[in-house]
Amino acid sequence: MTLVLREAVVRRGGFRLAADFEIASEGVTVVFGPSGSGKSTLLATIAGLNRLETGSVTLNGRVLEDAFRKTRVPTHARGIGLVFQDARLFPHLTVRGNVAYAEGRRPAARNAPLTDEIARRLEFEALLDRPVRNLSGGERGRVALARAIVSAPELLLLDEPFAALDGKRRRDYLVLLRELSREQGVPMMVVTHQIDDAAELAAQMITMQDGRVIAHGSAGDVMARPDFLGLLDQRDIGVRLPASALAGRNAEGVWVRADSVLLASEEPRGISARHVWRGRVASVVREAAADVLVSLATDAGYILSRITPEALADLRLEEGATAWAVVKAHAL
Repeated sequence: MTLVLREAVVRRGGFRLAADFEIASEGVTVVFGPSGSGKSTLLATIAGLNRLETGSVTLNGRVLEDAFRKTRVPTHARGIGLVFQDARLFPHLTVRGNVAYAEGRRPAARNAPLTDEIARRLEFEALLDRPVRNLSGGERGRVALARAIVSAPELLLLDEPFAALDGKRRRDYLVLLRELSREQGVPMMVVTHQIDDAAELAAQMITMQDGRVIAHGSAGDVMARPDFLGLLDQRDIGVRLPASALAGRNAEGVWVRADSVLLASEEPRGISARHVWRGRVASVVREAAADVLVSLATDAGYILSRITPEALADLRLEEGATAWAVVKAHAL
């Protein structure tokens, strides 16, 4: 099962989207990039809300649009669910009515959770008989997600689905999203510009900048690229560690910021930090702000640490030297 865009170009006013990639349409693919890079436009194009100027879109071998051959499957016939940032619920229906509408329109051959089941899992059972106009932003987002899942799409596109959530609830729903994708066999593409969400959700990743897809592939590979780090704010520079490197984390991976990593030239003892990795200094890079970015090769993967030039001198760190990376649990 694959999603393929070939030389796809869309223009909206003065904005131009150009996309050429092929990814396996399974699990969760994160579309990542700064605001205005074209993430939402890409999802709308796949769903059929934007008409291609050139190129083609193919899902699981089925051509959804080919500008050269002038063929185009309409949005409602593509078998694709799309959840917008603003939810777009039916205002004249209750919460139950919104979700049940999608339940009644799903293909008979595809299974999906029923209204009451998905309401329980997304924790809005108490809202089922409430008019949607009385919902908060976070509640509207959950109902829109439930409606999309119940419709049993071949591919589910989610545009910043948890933008209105934070803290523990946000993390809980990131876990739930991956579980629903796996249990229902529904591949998902999720737009976010939050680096922590991207690291936790993504099995695969598409990165965008200025209307272009600049990288795509496995999340681990893409997030290790220099051009990916170039998309980040300075304070977010770091690395993605696989979840297997961190006991008890139910995630695809975890983003470890360089500012959260301490370095030691001797093995630390008698400390409260839960994560300590021994490694070899792979590189030492002086940044424009006069700080130093040290890359440490460990059994968990490469780890970045930002330290001062004074600390570099005191620790006598240079390429090939042995050092230990120390990360407090609350920093992850």
